[in-house]
Amino acid sequence: MKTEAENLKKSLSIDLVPLRAEHVARVLEIENCCFSQPWREGDFTRLIDNPDSVCLVALARGQVVGYSCCWIVFESAELGNIAVHPDYQCRSVGSRLLKKTVEICRRRRVAALFLEVRTSNRKAIELYELFGFARIGLRRGYYTKPVEDALIMKLVLH
Repeated sequence: MKTEAENLKKSLSIDLVPLRAEHVARVLEIENCCFSQPWREGDFTRLIDNPDSVCLVALARGQVVGYSCCWIVFESAELGNIAVHPDYQCRSVGSRLLKKTVEICRRRRVAALFLEVRTSNRKAIELYELFGFARIGLRRGYYTKPVEDALIMKLVLH
């Protein structure tokens, strides 16, 4: 029997909407699937209430399949997390979330978008470089579980 994700592979229709409280439980499921040090519920609920955050969810047939969260500080923004449920990876969900996040940051006059990514996360690094992010530094031992360096990347928006 095919899974829901397998049935949708040929025609995945995605809606991108702002993160709302009713999405948080599913976002936490994805967070726990994708990260060894997942954010907590309060991390997401604080971002929902923060006017300087840009948090989106990707919906496929009404179900959250991915999300992104960033926050704006003056003329800069930090992409805190972007994740796609494993059943929906490699289907442009992450690209669409990132594209929309960049568009919103541009509209809000953000000059540069920054992020950190594990040096071993080649898929994510390739995606960020496709969007024009440049490697600007390294944070040694930034991640734990396992300990790993973080690549710092920057996208100039204006």
